[in-house]
Amino acid sequence: MSELTDYPAPLVVLSPPRSFSSLISAMLGAHPQSAGLPELQLFMADDMDQILKFFALTPGNLEDGLLRSVAQLYFGAQSDATVDQAKAWLAERRHMSTGDMFRTIARKVAPKILVEKSIATVWRPVFLRRLRQTAPHAKFLHLIRHPRGQCSSLVNMIGHREDTVANDLKDFSTNPPTFDPQIAWLQIHQNILRALGEVPAEQVMRVRGEDVLADPERHLAEIATWAGMRADSEAIDAMLHPERSIFACVGPPSAPFGSDPKFLENPVFRPQQSKPQSLEGALPWRDDLPGFVPDVIEQARAFGYV
Repeated sequence: MSELTDYPAPLVVLSPPRSFSSLISAMLGAHPQSAGLPELQLFMADDMDQILKFFALTPGNLEDGLLRSVAQLYFGAQSDATVDQAKAWLAERRHMSTGDMFRTIARKVAPKILVEKSIATVWRPVFLRRLRQTAPHAKFLHLIRHPRGQCSSLVNMIGHREDTVANDLKDFSTNPPTFDPQIAWLQIHQNILRALGEVPAEQVMRVRGEDVLADPERHLAEIATWAGMRADSEAIDAMLHPERSIFACVGPPSAPFGSDPKFLENPVFRPQQSKPQSLEGALPWRDDLPGFVPDVIEQARAFGYV
């Protein structure tokens, strides 16, 4: 426990989407000393009234992770009935700040370490500021992936729905704007780097997702030790089995997700060696450019990619 708090320092995973974050967060959350929850998505607003209204007005399933977490932690199961109870429980706490809600959940899982991974947090600097203000003692794991692999995965996920993508994924230097995920890759990493710029060095670790998947025992042990958890064989074995988590599955119909749906459908870890990726060459999703823009290449090289 920190001297300033009554719950252990959370382990917060920060990364762009499609960076192996759902799998690696679930692996870290399977550690015997941690509590890996679905995505809480709390830091997009200052208070619970705002965030609950935002959830209600936003298409999709942003609220599923918070509902599943509250249902399990406070009502003992994940079912349509306990999700209804979770909704009522949250409605009664509309007056709370989102930071207080995060701390309430962190205290609920204590003495275990809360593993937090909410993909929306990294999209806006203000969201990251709320996170840092809420848990200044947190350990921040900056998870990265080669831009070619990350962008290709995002393109495959979006498929032929390019007209529905957010403006953050569009290049507005063209007319009409062109879908290009490298823009978001760069912007999100810049957001993370700026947010962590004033965080004490011992609270920050950067790791390449490809390295974790290729040599999980080594890298999971390093992350666990840095986060203040054991790194013995029992702990490593537990992290190699994220499918054992009570949240590593599709939830009830009223709150099915809270993480990447593909991961929830098949949460078993399989060691894998990523195919070599290059920063040079044409982009399969964009034929009007010779390759990655210079700023992306520069940042990727700073991360150790070639």
